[in-house]
Amino acid sequence: MQVLSRVHRQSPCPCGSRRPLAACCLPWEEAFQRLTTRLTAFAETPAVRRLEAPAAELFWSSQGAASGRTDRTAARHPAFAEWFLLDYTAPRRKGPLLGEYADRAEGLGTQEDQLLFSLLLAPVRAYEVTESPTLHGVQVKDLLTGSEYLMGPLGFPDGVIRSDICVGRLVSLGRLGRPGISLLRLPPGSQAEMLAYLRATYRMTRLGRHLSLEDYLDGAAHLYHQFFLDRGRDLGGRVHRTCRWAAFAAGRAVYRSQESARVRAALDRQPELERTGEDEAGVRYVWIDPRLGVTRAKLRLDAEGIQASAETREDLDTIKEFLETSLRGLIRPAGAPKDPAAAAPPPDAAETKQDPAGTAFLRRVMVRWPEIPLPALDDQSPREACGSPAGREAVAHLLVGLERDMARQKRIGRAWGEVEPLWEALALPPTALARGQASAER
Repeated sequence: MQVLSRVHRQSPCPCGSRRPLAACCLPWEEAFQRLTTRLTAFAETPAVRRLEAPAAELFWSSQGAASGRTDRTAARHPAFAEWFLLDYTAPRRKGPLLGEYADRAEGLGTQEDQLLFSLLLAPVRAYEVTESPTLHGVQVKDLLTGSEYLMGPLGFPDGVIRSDICVGRLVSLGRLGRPGISLLRLPPGSQAEMLAYLRATYRMTRLGRHLSLEDYLDGAAHLYHQFFLDRGRDLGGRVHRTCRWAAFAAGRAVYRSQESARVRAALDRQPELERTGEDEAGVRYVWIDPRLGVTRAKLRLDAEGIQASAETREDLDTIKEFLETSLRGLIRPAGAPKDPAAAAPPPDAAETKQDPAGTAFLRRVMVRWPEIPLPALDDQSPREACGSPAGREAVAHLLVGLERDMARQKRIGRAWGEVEPLWEALALPPTALARGQASAER
């Protein structure tokens, strides 16, 4: 699943900060995977499952009805899962399901909020890999606009080569970027045929008003997958899942032991565990995914025994098996009820308000935006960064990009927010000249 065969947490971060990956951008990857588990739980609620069948009819319309296929569900097909949650608008709804989730979500951390914000704004695009991937990332070029980006290695599939075509959304991940939940990968030389397919479909729709090809595709992202079904697979294309599809279901397991010193010595010898701290409450560890380097479970060892906690049933079962195997004879299960999972807000009725789904969430984040530490500003908040000329210029760049994203969202009828109050709140001159200079420099 990765360009890197194994992620080493203490290796230098690919973003160039010279800090260890575990202390820089890897926590953002962990936050992205936590957010994905919450979206998975949301997609598995009965109210959302009822919307899958009509969505599948549209998504796989080039191959006829999909209602009888058991593999064409969000749980089994990553490309359909991402499109269903992030792009599909059900009848009588005001926007994609992700917007409805964002408006009602509770208990998200600051990083998860920012990633959800980025997911709401990121469009699906086709990118060409312009340079061979390295440990520092993947250089890609937008086929529609020609814009170039350096993406981090996290989330990209193995075997990506120069001139490959990758279709997906690019999400800001700390100082890096990564693909969204899924990625279509097509072989070199397929871009001309794909663009011809998309432009032919655009012309045949005979839109009632002028709409640019980019905006049209933002509202019809399933066309990329229909090209993949019609031609991409025959050319050798593949669908990749960039992160696990496991539902959020927090739980705990408790084990008793009267030999805490031996247990601690045994835990310290396990390469999958990393000690993160020690205080009067006990010794804390995290259990690390040996391939991706992300945290899958947390442990606390005290005088009475071990408490293990995880955010999915799969991870809890795995850490329990790991402990019972590596500490056999030293611990015994004490039994503990699982922590109640955070309830995903089910959209059990069509939205009746006028604003597109996700608008309330975007506005909440934008009100706090001047005070939120941002990796793009070296973990300073925009207000703090505005204390220096270089910082004011960097904040202006971010605001110009945010204005562009909001304008696109507004054009295609998705959730959007006013950026003008941010210029005023930060005492930056939102003049056409300043914005033009920032955009040119960007």
